[in-house]
Amino acid sequence: MRSEAGLTLIEVLVAVVITFVIFLGITNAGLVVLDQNIKNLQRDQAVSVADNVMQQARNIPYDNLVLTTTTDNVFVQVRGSDRTYAVTRNIAAIDNVNAALGRQVTVTVSWTRTEYGQPRTYNHTIMTIVRPR
Repeated sequence: MRSEAGLTLIEVLVAVVITFVIFLGITNAGLVVLDQNIKNLQRDQAVSVADNVMQQARNIPYDNLVLTTTTDNVFVQVRGSDRTYAVTRNIAAIDNVNAALGRQVTVTVSWTRTEYGQPRTYNHTIMTIVRPR
């Protein structure tokens, strides 16, 4: 009589295929999580850049806040790769008649990242009002 203790070749192959499909799904999920993590790091860096530019604008004396729009590029390293953030700072009068009301300072940080093979641009904008002292 033959002993039936053990697995046949078909059973082993089915188990290997099922295991492979499970690991493939886990790997794909890991890649999605990694991509989201990098996306969040880039956004956090943009928020930090915008905050730094806004703090610089707040430190300028009110009389020196010239009504203008400037755009600069800021280069930052995010996870070992260089990223370029376009920073636009706009200083506008709140009221053209009464300058004592203050100035509106708007900072917009833009960056581009590739998603699904296509470039996509993101923006982060902050605004404050600076009043004369």
